[in-house]
Amino acid sequence: MYGNKLLTAKVWKMFHEMFEESGFEVYESQESFIEYVQTEQQKGAESQKIAVGELTERMRDRYWRVEEMGDVERTQSFISMLEAFVDLIISRFDNNSSGKT
Repeated sequence: MYGNKLLTAKVWKMFHEMFEESGFEVYESQESFIEYVQTEQQKGAESQKIAVGELTERMRDRYWRVEEMGDVERTQSFISMLEAFVDLIISRFDNNSSGKT
């Protein structure tokens, strides 16, 4: 393992051979040389992060559309509903609870 990345034996052997030939100069280019292999768990975690980012962006875009309409009551309603749902989600997955309903 290199950080949270997995080095394959093949890549490590190539790195080792390169180090023998070039000495410390290898360190200047190692990041672009080493190929990382993601595990299925890492791929899944990355997909989840992307999904959360997309959901956050959708919510922000929708808020700006509502806010641009200039209807203060509608904007406040949107914020109140968003806050209620976010609070519900946070409390559902709070570290102090088991997460079961």
